Amino acid sequence: MKLVVFAVLLASLSFIALPSCADLPTEIKAVLMSPLLSKADVGIAVVKLGNSAQTSTVIFRHESELPLIPASNLKVITTSAALDAFGPDFRFRTVLARHGDDLVLIGDGDPTLGDVELLKKVGWDATTVFRQWADALRKRGIAKVANLLIDDSVFEQNGIHPHWPADQMQLRYSAEVGGLNLNTNCVDFFLATTTTGNYCTYRSVPSTDYLTVKNVCVSGGDNAIRLSRQHGTNNITLGGTCPQSSGVPVSVTVHDPALFTGTVLMETLKANGITFTGKVIRDRTIRTELSKPSTTKSAAGDWQPLAVHETPLSQALARANKDSVNLYAECLCKRLGFAVAGQSGSWENGTAAVGAFLKKIGVDESEFHLDDGSGLSKQNHISPHAIAEVLMYDYFGGNRQAFINSLSIAGSDGTLERRFPNSDLRGRVFGKSGFVRGVSSLSGFLEARDGNWYAFSILMNGIPELSNSAVKPLQEAIVRAVDANSVK
Repeated sequence: MKLVVFAVLLASLSFIALPSCADLPTEIKAVLMSPLLSKADVGIAVVKLGNSAQTSTVIFRHESELPLIPASNLKVITTSAALDAFGPDFRFRTVLARHGDDLVLIGDGDPTLGDVELLKKVGWDATTVFRQWADALRKRGIAKVANLLIDDSVFEQNGIHPHWPADQMQLRYSAEVGGLNLNTNCVDFFLATTTTGNYCTYRSVPSTDYLTVKNVCVSGGDNAIRLSRQHGTNNITLGGTCPQSSGVPVSVTVHDPALFTGTVLMETLKANGITFTGKVIRDRTIRTELSKPSTTKSAAGDWQPLAVHETPLSQALARANKDSVNLYAECLCKRLGFAVAGQSGSWENGTAAVGAFLKKIGVDESEFHLDDGSGLSKQNHISPHAIAEVLMYDYFGGNRQAFINSLSIAGSDGTLERRFPNSDLRGRVFGKSGFVRGVSSLSGFLEARDGNWYAFSILMNGIPELSNSAVKPLQEAIVRAVDANSVK
């Protein structure tokens, strides 16, 4: 009976009818009367942007200073803080060097390295950069090395946040965070069926022996593939049933991203003509040693740079905001912590740096508590007013276009691609959606029909189970009301 009632309610919300000839507060309050929000905490802030922050006007507020769980709307805060601190010209720099008979890989917390979804736009795959490095080594006459030393000390070694769902650590959005990352710290499995009742075959991207895979996935039956990883290991079980071969991968996270990156690099170099006599070894002292003023010229000369892979900040911002990739936001948070604290980036010093950014722009510390960078933790709390303040800071600051470019465009790309259906708001809303169990959020900018820009933040906590798709039209109705009232 509950499922039937919910289905009817969901159908009735496919279009929210707003009161005719009403003012904005009346229209928004009508939306808030939805039964779906009867037990929810909802905070809303809407600001009409003027020529400056001082000439901007709050046109609607509802519990706007109440700190609520933001889900992925927290990424708006993390990316804004990183953009403010680093500037739009910042680049992550992953360095390959030689020291004696060893190769050395020094990480910079770059979340983009080998990210298949990002790189397929330019025709690259997970190991394209590593194959380019193999070519560069051979051209230098380097065909044989001893060990591969990896330094991931730019971040703390702990990659698992204590407040993330413990039963979801094998899922892509819960990937461990490393100072070295590859393919968002996941391995993608492509399955091919055999005869019904027999085990499927598979290929993995990247292809690697870093994982130990037990394959008991049976061909035929329902589409019920199960991919799991034993906690704290890289022991993978591929199970369930697969009715047909598919070009769509199923993914599993890896444990210890830096060793994963180093292992795949060594495997790729070996496959492309470079001989190793040793193994992959973590050495978290290299970055510090090379940065010491006391390092003598002769000692520094023992380190021979071979290649540098650089990634512009804009790519990380877009994957964090448009596509809502948690790993990207966490890397930005920890990288900010490293830059500010001068020690390995952590959730403690990263969130402290983001908090300092909020206080710098005038947000009272009573309006936020930060626990991670992506919003996956439910220990994060921030007010809609604080988010609106950040949006205004971005809009009126020197990084306006760089920030807006990172947001999803309704009806066009990212997580808002299917939002605002059958509406001329598609292409005029630039924002960030968010969802964790019991929480749904939407924040961003509206380029309204009156030609003015508006900043808005809508946070909904305590929504019914399985109702995120039902409350999205409520959020869209609020934005639609702002747009309609802009010309009254």
